[in-house]
Amino acid sequence: MADTTKQHPGSMHYKYMRAEQRGFRLLAMVACLFGFAASYSQDITGYGYLDLPVSARGLALGGTSISVVEPELSLAEQNPSLLCPEMARQVTISYTRYMGDVNLGYAAYCGRFLEVGGWSVGMRFIDYGDFSGYDEQGISTGSFGVKDMSLQGAVGYPINDRLRVGAQAKFLYTTYESYSAFAMGVDLGLNYYNEATGNSLSLTATNLGGQFKPLYEERKEKLPTQLNLGWSSELQHLPLCVSVTAYHLLDWDHDYVDGSGTRHSFKDSEMVFNHLIFGVEWTASDHFWLAASYNYRNQRRFSGQGGFLRGVGLGAGVNYRQLAFMMAYASAHAGDGTMTFQFNYSF
Repeated sequence: MADTTKQHPGSMHYKYMRAEQRGFRLLAMVACLFGFAASYSQDITGYGYLDLPVSARGLALGGTSISVVEPELSLAEQNPSLLCPEMARQVTISYTRYMGDVNLGYAAYCGRFLEVGGWSVGMRFIDYGDFSGYDEQGISTGSFGVKDMSLQGAVGYPINDRLRVGAQAKFLYTTYESYSAFAMGVDLGLNYYNEATGNSLSLTATNLGGQFKPLYEERKEKLPTQLNLGWSSELQHLPLCVSVTAYHLLDWDHDYVDGSGTRHSFKDSEMVFNHLIFGVEWTASDHFWLAASYNYRNQRRFSGQGGFLRGVGLGAGVNYRQLAFMMAYASAHAGDGTMTFQFNYSF
């Protein structure tokens, strides 16, 4: 990337005086919407692909990373308040081999919004592969594909030199043989970042919305609405950034099905760790980083399947001038693991 400095846009104090009044209005609106998200009842949902990370760095940091402050556009996909002018004129493309024939792709571009903010447009898709179709008599009708796609636009804006808000709208399309569905979702984000201490705190509410055209008239699916809280800290005398993310906070009583198809429930003593992701990132230089994470939920769900890497995420990235390349691995399911490859280019 052209500029990897971790400078929060809040250093431009004279611009924030003009932005602060608009920002507080946005903050009041976002606070009301966060209250709605916190009261949302989580029932059976569809659109689980919206919870999958598109960022290699995000995957390496556990799959949900909302508080790491870096001038990297793909990180803002999970928290739109992280959008900032330092990301302007940046393009990102990522490809994820999720499992089997399931593949996930993402592309986005970022621009500057009212001098001190950022906006982005992007698209994510997931292809579940080809399936064989049969009629009621068992006669083959040929193969068909199943795909999901999301067109999305986001904006991030400062309240003052430390606090930012953001929102992202997503237009969702599903195709399943001759059936199709449409839905719309909204993500909301808050970020507090103290550049002097390197501490960052974020809150997100994701996938607020619903279907307005279901696949089947008798079944209308909800979006996987979630509330997430994240903290990260850049250590003062070491090139390390540690992070803790509390995720899926609306889905507290979580059952899971192991590889044999048996349903289990997490014990009361496990419930807190079930919602925590621990991550660490080592920045060797302005041109190279390594990251690792531990996700207890994934380790517990898939223990005994895939060895000691269950629950672990690993990743690395290099950049030279305007170009950056990143890759990550994580054991996010019962298969062979998930791999993400990502390219960024800054004009």
